[in-house]
Amino acid sequence: MRLPLVLILLGLAATPATAQTAAPADGPLKVENYYRVKWGGMGQFLAAYHKQHEALLREMMRQGFINDVTVEMPFTHMGGSTRWDVRTTIVYKHGADGVGAGEAYKAAMAAAKARLFPDKAAFDAEEARRMAVTEDHWDVVLEPAP
Repeated sequence: MRLPLVLILLGLAATPATAQTAAPADGPLKVENYYRVKWGGMGQFLAAYHKQHEALLREMMRQGFINDVTVEMPFTHMGGSTRWDVRTTIVYKHGADGVGAGEAYKAAMAAAKARLFPDKAAFDAEEARRMAVTEDHWDVVLEPAP
């Protein structure tokens, strides 16, 4: 009697993972990136973020891979585990690009990074400093509600 129940529960548990890994449609895809910055590190985080990460996103927008990029900070403070300090919302032209599956996007991003930041060691060091003041980071891929 227990075995069928276990199999049913295992089947139900596998269903959401399968749905989450399904390839997105070829249309636009919205992704929100959240950053929680360590106390006292906001200036350093924003300087590096605008200089490098946002610059690359804007370049991808200029090339037509991204429809929109919005960088926001909350007006009021939040507490505890719900706190985020910076949210970037990116609307990718093609869903595959937003989940790292777009080969043309990956090639264009690599070329843009090499062109805009030819000193790879300096780029990597700046990114390491930005991530060192990042307490937490998570991404949320959005879809319209039914």
